[in-house]
Amino acid sequence: MPRILCFGDSNTWGYNPSNGSRWGEGIRWTSRLQLALNIGKDDGPKDRFVIIEEGLNGRTTVWNDPMKPYRDGSAALPMLLLTHRPLDYVMITLGTNDLKSQFPSEPAWIAEGIRKLIGQVKECDNAGHPTPRILIVSPAPMNDANNWASGFRDGRKKSLELASFFRAVAEEEGCSFFEAATVCEASPIDGLHLDEAGHAALADALTKILR
Repeated sequence: MPRILCFGDSNTWGYNPSNGSRWGEGIRWTSRLQLALNIGKDDGPKDRFVIIEEGLNGRTTVWNDPMKPYRDGSAALPMLLLTHRPLDYVMITLGTNDLKSQFPSEPAWIAEGIRKLIGQVKECDNAGHPTPRILIVSPAPMNDANNWASGFRDGRKKSLELASFFRAVAEEEGCSFFEAATVCEASPIDGLHLDEAGHAALADALTKILR
């Protein structure tokens, strides 16, 4: 029963850009991923993938947001690793919220935040099981068509730059990497969040990596 922890922000939680609600089961990329990975899995529960959704709106890699408590990913991840162990994979899908203007929002700094999270996974007690494999997913780029992007420093430009820095850190740390920008981008409705087609495209791409 491969267990995959999906640790991310509002696009992992499933924020609907149209109305702020949560996309339902079968629409969120995490939900679609679990369905796709388990197609043809007829050998019982031991053969089935389990996707563990741990997405929080506004979550960053390492920064505390004075306006929104509990958003520091590095403060939350160690507890979640212990809660959900044993884990086979940890997928980290963060970076967008680090680009907010109140944080030191250079892509190189954000990549170092990703490195810290990788270190936490490597150091975790996985209940006697091997250290989980790690997949770093650079975020879907922002869309400047909406005013939400104005709260982010050079949002779209820097969101597109994250991938190269994340890829370098992933390679240095021996982790897998996927660039979400190759298959999707944020909806023009709010400039930050995935629409239904974006969730489907991301799930399809990740299925090919994990299957």
